[in-house]
Amino acid sequence: MNENTSIWKKLKTSLLRIQNALTPNRSALKASGFGILISSVLFFILVSADKFLPSIGFGNFILFLLASFLVSYLAGCLMSWLAGLIGKTPPNFRRAIGFVLFFFFYFILLTSTFRWVLIVFLVVFPALTFGALFYWKSKAQTSWSSRQKVFTGVTLFIGILGLGIGGYYYFNGGSSQPALKNYKMSGKLPAPIEAVNPALPGQYKVGFLSYGSGKDTRRSIYGKDARIITPSVDGSLLLKSWNGISGKLRTHYFGFDKSQLPLNAMVWYPENFKGQAPLVLIVHGNHLAQDWSEEGYDYLGKLLASKGYIVASVDENFLNTSFTDLDQKGFKDENGARGWLMLKHLQLWRKWNKDPSNPFFNRINMDQIALIGHSRGGEAMSHAALFNKLPYFPDNANEVFDFNFNIKAYIAIAPVDGQYQPASILAPLEDINYFVIQGAHDMDMQSYGGLATYKRIQYSPGYQGFKAGLYVNQANHGQFNTSWGKYDSSSPYINQFNMTNLMPEDEQQQIAKVYISAFLDVNLKGETIYKPLFTDYRFGRKWLPNHIYFNQFEDSQTTFVARYEEDLNLSTATLPGVSISTENLSLWKESQQKLMWDGLMSRAVIVGWNHKETANKTGRYTFNFNESTGLDLKGKALAFNLAESDESSLAPKKGQKKNDDKKEEPAKTDQQKKAIDFSIILTDQKGTQVRFLLSDCAPLQPQLKKNITKFAFFNDYVNAEAIPDYFYFDLDTLQKKYPALDLNGLKSISFIFDKTPEGVIILDDVSFVKLSGSLN
Repeated sequence: MNENTSIWKKLKTSLLRIQNALTPNRSALKASGFGILISSVLFFILVSADKFLPSIGFGNFILFLLASFLVSYLAGCLMSWLAGLIGKTPPNFRRAIGFVLFFFFYFILLTSTFRWVLIVFLVVFPALTFGALFYWKSKAQTSWSSRQKVFTGVTLFIGILGLGIGGYYYFNGGSSQPALKNYKMSGKLPAPIEAVNPALPGQYKVGFLSYGSGKDTRRSIYGKDARIITPSVDGSLLLKSWNGISGKLRTHYFGFDKSQLPLNAMVWYPENFKGQAPLVLIVHGNHLAQDWSEEGYDYLGKLLASKGYIVASVDENFLNTSFTDLDQKGFKDENGARGWLMLKHLQLWRKWNKDPSNPFFNRINMDQIALIGHSRGGEAMSHAALFNKLPYFPDNANEVFDFNFNIKAYIAIAPVDGQYQPASILAPLEDINYFVIQGAHDMDMQSYGGLATYKRIQYSPGYQGFKAGLYVNQANHGQFNTSWGKYDSSSPYINQFNMTNLMPEDEQQQIAKVYISAFLDVNLKGETIYKPLFTDYRFGRKWLPNHIYFNQFEDSQTTFVARYEEDLNLSTATLPGVSISTENLSLWKESQQKLMWDGLMSRAVIVGWNHKETANKTGRYTFNFNESTGLDLKGKALAFNLAESDESSLAPKKGQKKNDDKKEEPAKTDQQKKAIDFSIILTDQKGTQVRFLLSDCAPLQPQLKKNITKFAFFNDYVNAEAIPDYFYFDLDTLQKKYPALDLNGLKSISFIFDKTPEGVIILDDVSFVKLSGSLN
């Protein structure tokens, strides 16, 4: 017993020695606290300067820093006092920790993973470095053991190495990713559109002016230099969040409150245009309010004006996040007001068109109007479209609407969706021409939110129009605006992202110019020759940079075979007289499709097959038509939306656990993934069959992996969205090739999964549509 006690005492003594050697003394902890505080303050100054200094000036920047430091230090002192109740660390050490935590969780908007990485970086490595340096200095004049020297040296080395490595990866732009194969270009290419590149300047000389309140003290372009003086409008009933201390500071900075919102804009117009020109209004999204955004669409304004459009880029910077916002998150639910302001601008133009004293008197075609919005301004397009047809503001009938403009086109650039919900629902949309464009490498709007808006648009039987979308690999958020550029945010948020994979800014703006100009030409000028571009980008491949694109398209006169919205019966379709049957599938279900940020798209069918599971029997998914369906398919195309699913093609069996090791399908890398292909068979009532391949249009491109962060664990969201692409097959071309086939007596359409051994697809909106372009 005594022997055991002696062994225990020796062990305890050894552990205490190790503890004492590893535990820093109070002076070292004080030094560590100063290290944390110094590094955090310097870091805060750098990231704040990146975000604010160019926009608000040196004086305002110093005031902002002093206010931020005071609030953070007081919060740190409070946390220090609370921590002191349960700990014995020096007060300055606790205050430094409190400062860092409060600063990161209050002043900086970061994904949770990257936030904690930065906190560890700013706490651990400065603490190790400064603590070790101070301890080394305090022991320099005294004798200290070799063990202490080694431990201090190792600590200092780890601290400096951590700061060096962390700093390198923080400022480094990231690593390049292997180029993906563009499978769509391997299909049968359509004949290019034989028309002028819509991105080329037109024949008209471009003029410029600005209109505004005339009272703007921050910007002379809307103050003393404004060509046309405009009245203010009262947005009190739409802007509930312009209140409190932040609201007062915002009012003080801008010189007006929510009851006196200005109507400001930059205007590009065709000087030598004869007659009345179509009118296009553009609005920016959320950006630092003091870093003006509307001038960033000059490349669109100048192009469109040269082609005969009047273009106004609207100033709504006063609705953006401001350095005067105490929480740095800006407004909430203000996107309805953004759309409302666009309509208030249109009221000005309607008045000016009738005013002989106005420079735009009788020069505007008020029956040919388009609205364009970027980011939050993109969501504002939904609300402008809704409010344009309503008599009252849905959330308060005291705000009376009287708009009813003939708006022929709405364009959304990387829009958000649902940040404002009128009457607590997502904005319902009907009978509008809509185009949305989104980049896969968007570091702000990481989800294709505009696709949810696109899906909500419904068409009445007599409406003539279409909606379209374009998903662009390697495009980001900011390069659609020349003043925003390649960085979709400021430091430190942007430093988690891989910047090396972005396409050049001029290429991204070329894409925007081609598609936006073409969409306006189709809908405002009736130049339908450009319409095929929205079904398949390959029609305009001579005009577009070489990148991967996914098209989405729906014509208002489409005849739908299956939309998968009508019921929960897997064997029924949308078109009366059509049923669905399958053979040898490993997966068959219908499901509500969601985007990465839970935006709802629509219901679709998910079909999977695996030849190993079915003993090489071919999977089949078939639409069966009865004899009375009575379709007239002359001049039509078979079309559908298709996306690759990341679900397993291995079917779980009854009584078998989902995660059974035997049923796990090995993950494939991007390089191992191949494009899905399969056969399509049309059969008429006489039994005549025609077989062709999906790849006759194009193979199915695998899901685009975003890979937008420097390290995968930085990204708190999934790495890919199942974005649909549009596939179409000209039935007249098939009829000429196979004259025996009676298309108007169609019996079935079968998808035969005979080319790719295994796969899972998401199929939606199977339809017949009249196309103006076809494959070679």
